[in-house]
Amino acid sequence: PRGVSTLGMIGLAGLIIAVVVLTLRLGPHYIDFQTLRSVMDGLSGPEVHDMDKRDVYKLLLKRFKINNLREFTPRDVISIDRNKIDTTVDISYEIREPLIGNVEVVLVFKENYSYR
Repeated sequence: PRGVSTLGMIGLAGLIIAVVVLTLRLGPHYIDFQTLRSVMDGLSGPEVHDMDKRDVYKLLLKRFKINNLREFTPRDVISIDRNKIDTTVDISYEIREPLIGNVEVVLVFKENYSYR
């Protein structure tokens, strides 16, 4: 009889469980980042460049609420730099996600946008 040994089955089950746990723990953070990117892609360049920084943060806060991005606020993850030519919006944040005991995974998210 050929097949997988008991030790092999336990190893395979452990691998499958590890992949499922990682997906369930880390997947929502990547989905949130993709949602955040779609919020930023939906902004109009001239509108952002002409608005006051405070108004841009208010607009982003509304869009965060609409898209259910409640883990953070725009002021925590977004910085706005402006000059006469364009407005640069930088997204930068990290999240620590506990896995097992005192083992954590650090996820770092960064993206830059330029509006004219």
